[in-house]
Amino acid sequence: MTDRSLAELIDRLRGSGLRTDAESIADAVWLARWMGPSTRSAPSEDGATVVDGPRSSPPEGAPSEWPADSQPPPPGLLLPSPAVDPPRHVPPVAVPQRGPLPGVDGLQRELRVLQRYRSGASSRRFVLDEAATAEHSARAGLTLPVLAPTTRRTASLQLLIDSSSSMVVWEQVAEEMLQVLSRTGAFRDARMHWLHQSPDGRPVVAAGRSGDRPRPVEGVVDPTGGRFTLVITDGAGPLWRGGAGQRLLHRLAAQSAPVAVLQPLPQRLWRRTTLLPRPGKLHMSGPDGGRCTFVPDDGDSPLEQGLAVPVLPLSPQALGRWARWVSGVGPRSVRGAAVEVLRDHPATPRGSERRLAAEDRVDRFRSGASPTAQRLAVHLAAAPLVLPVMLGVHRMMFRSATGPSPLAEVLLGGLLSHANPAGTEGETWYDFAPGVRELLLERLAKDEAVLVLKFCSDYVERHFGRQPPNFTALAAAQLSGTDAPPVAEFRPSAPGRPTGVPAPFAAVAAEVVRRFTTDRLRTAPVPDEQLAAARELLARYVREEDGRALWTAIQKLRVIATGLPGPHVGEANLELAEALLALHRWNPDATLLDEADQAAERALESPTPTEQREGRARFVRGRLRMAQARDREEAGDLFGAEGLLDSASTELDRATRGMTDRDALLSAVLERARALEGLAELRGSPLLLREAAGSLRTMARVQSLWAPRSADVPLQLGRVLLKIAGTTTNRKEAREFAVEAVEELAAAGELLGAEPDGPRRTAGLLLDLAEARERAGEDDDTVLLTLGEAEQALHFAAGLRVHLALRIARMYRALSVRRPEALSSACAVLAGAASQASAEDPALAPLLEEWGEILLGSADTEEGVTEAVHVLRGAVRATPENCPERGRRLFLLGRALHERFRRAGDRTDLREADQVLGRAVSAAHDPGSAARGRYEQGKVKLALGRLRADAGLLHQAAGHLLRAAREAREAGDGPLAAQAQHAYDELRRMLRS
Repeated sequence: MTDRSLAELIDRLRGSGLRTDAESIADAVWLARWMGPSTRSAPSEDGATVVDGPRSSPPEGAPSEWPADSQPPPPGLLLPSPAVDPPRHVPPVAVPQRGPLPGVDGLQRELRVLQRYRSGASSRRFVLDEAATAEHSARAGLTLPVLAPTTRRTASLQLLIDSSSSMVVWEQVAEEMLQVLSRTGAFRDARMHWLHQSPDGRPVVAAGRSGDRPRPVEGVVDPTGGRFTLVITDGAGPLWRGGAGQRLLHRLAAQSAPVAVLQPLPQRLWRRTTLLPRPGKLHMSGPDGGRCTFVPDDGDSPLEQGLAVPVLPLSPQALGRWARWVSGVGPRSVRGAAVEVLRDHPATPRGSERRLAAEDRVDRFRSGASPTAQRLAVHLAAAPLVLPVMLGVHRMMFRSATGPSPLAEVLLGGLLSHANPAGTEGETWYDFAPGVRELLLERLAKDEAVLVLKFCSDYVERHFGRQPPNFTALAAAQLSGTDAPPVAEFRPSAPGRPTGVPAPFAAVAAEVVRRFTTDRLRTAPVPDEQLAAARELLARYVREEDGRALWTAIQKLRVIATGLPGPHVGEANLELAEALLALHRWNPDATLLDEADQAAERALESPTPTEQREGRARFVRGRLRMAQARDREEAGDLFGAEGLLDSASTELDRATRGMTDRDALLSAVLERARALEGLAELRGSPLLLREAAGSLRTMARVQSLWAPRSADVPLQLGRVLLKIAGTTTNRKEAREFAVEAVEELAAAGELLGAEPDGPRRTAGLLLDLAEARERAGEDDDTVLLTLGEAEQALHFAAGLRVHLALRIARMYRALSVRRPEALSSACAVLAGAASQASAEDPALAPLLEEWGEILLGSADTEEGVTEAVHVLRGAVRATPENCPERGRRLFLLGRALHERFRRAGDRTDLREADQVLGRAVSAAHDPGSAARGRYEQGKVKLALGRLRADAGLLHQAAGHLLRAAREAREAGDGPLAAQAQHAYDELRRMLRS
């Protein structure tokens, strides 16, 4: 390598944030030798897209960098069937760029294990050895070819892409998936075909989405078993509704090579498609391990003549588990989801959902769609529904959204149907079902409508020029307040309609303008009408959690509350204070609380306030003080938080004296009990907890006269009693409080089952009940049974699932001292919660840390330690750089890598452990953590020095151990200091000898 190329290599490594020491550069050069040139795409002889793999295989016996993971992928969620026709063929048009495949780097690393897959075909072949042939022929006097054996990859890959129009949003994802698979180095070649439906309903394949030169599907069926098949589809196209796609899957699954369906939609939407996967257990079978048998979880027997095909989400974790499974590296039985297909699979019967009313369609869509998809549908209500425009609006309004899932949800959400207007033959157009667009426009803000119309105006100018009247540009100008002639009512049949521009561009623009100008020109209502309108918007927010309705209500209430005096001003100020407090939940801005406080003060100062209004105002002020106290506590101002909680307790106590409404009185008592709990924690005063328990007992006695009772009072009372039992030093008294807590929590559980939000709150109640039973001295079997019930209830606690699972696992872990089998239950609940958790959930990293620490402490095999390494890697990845807990998680990962080296002897683990532990020491926030990291790093340096016979590494190890002993003594950790000092003394004696 020349000096210039070496300098360029070093610059590129530094630019990528990689290490540039001599060992890292040597590794990069060695890796480049085996990787060969970059991949390239080219059309094959049959028209399919072919991506060549690397030219050389890694050396035999090379250790895998990515350990196996035996944890199951999350099963698919089952949801209702689709409400619109699957989209038809989409012609090749200029479509804005879609979002890329998520997690490409992690996905490529996970799929490298496919290099270990071995098919039944021989991997050896013979090639001409030119040098040996020339030499042998020269000696013999005649040409004698000499053949040399070589190895090659035996498997190839074909990627089949569904060409239905709803899949157009996933086109770039499919292309990136092909590139990722080709770069794994596991396949001789990788080809991509597009699946189409012929006029007679049969599936055909083509080289592109346009469907030119279709070919029979027989060419993609390989009876030799040497070809992987992955089918990317959302399951909503006509092939799947008619059963032809399932019949093709049956033919592919009958061969011995692996076949799977990649479902790009989120798992909660899988039941909206005609592919209906079921969760269960998959087992590898067949002579080459290419087939699978399936046992569903629902207890139904598998189809007698059916074949199971795994269905996988497009996530690195799920695809990595599948790759380890089919490669034979992981267990032969895994949990997952599969669809069962028949040789003569029937068509899916059509439903009758197309006759739904507009309100029902919108409500059904909102009940199952993500918040981003709901907002996208509102924005699309101001645009003509042609795919390039829909994709452009999606990209413009949601730049931070990950991937095309929101638009796919809208396409399959039951709101749209095909409606090609005149002059748009050959394109794919949609329209909202009757009445849906009007309902969605009610939730669209004026500034958002202007943005969408401006985008549509630019689209018209790019595609149709500036000559025709640009109605969307006129509409955007009119709504933004600039000088523009009004947009007249547009009718497609009216004479003088602009030629070239499709009619929906003008029709939708006119509809949007009518929507907003009607509101603007309407006579301003009187304050009473404004107050009634604001209350209706607040009621909609309570029903639907519609943030736009809450914000609009606040705007109306601000006008009334600061306007002319009158009998309505006090009520408006009170409603405004409550609305601002609700908004603070979603937007934690301190100015909102200040404004709400001022509004509550004005409500109290209004002429002749009623006792009920005064009670409500003080209740709002008490809740405000508690919200302000939480903000102060999070900022580290505990003294300020204590003062605010004291003020909140006073306001809430005064609120209860002026309330006559039972529900409001109950809420005030419960809120004051929470304020007293917070004060007790800050002041360390059990007396405040007993005061809270006394007020709750009084409310429980009064509430017993009401019908029906709610679970809130016994639930809150049980939790307060449980806290008292955990803080009192008198063991007999603590047990008595725990027994009373068990009674209250059990009663709350009976009442909670009849309440609408009961299932969501049951898991937390059962967890508190299990802790109370343990403190009350009940037997372990009862406590374990209650924990098992709490684990089952986690399925309904979506928002708190990870947090509650972590608490359940920690209780299992505490019980494992007496019942060792509880550790397996802890791992099971953590695995289930991790598989369902969002990557943005702040509780995910602590959960993975707990799980990895349990696995590391209980692992007695190399596979168990490998699983701990995998989980702890995830914990580190989920931890921000500046998080105080990052050092501890790095320390655990370093320990796990060191332990795996001791069991497997792979030096790569030892080198990585050295690097990880160095980062752990740097990230440590206290001397004790730094001492533990240095001690472990000293042991790793010692092992490296012995392996390499490197005296320098041994001296480094001695320095780490000596410093660990000193820091442990300073931190008061005597046992660690003794261990580190002993290891240092032993190493010094060895170096002297």
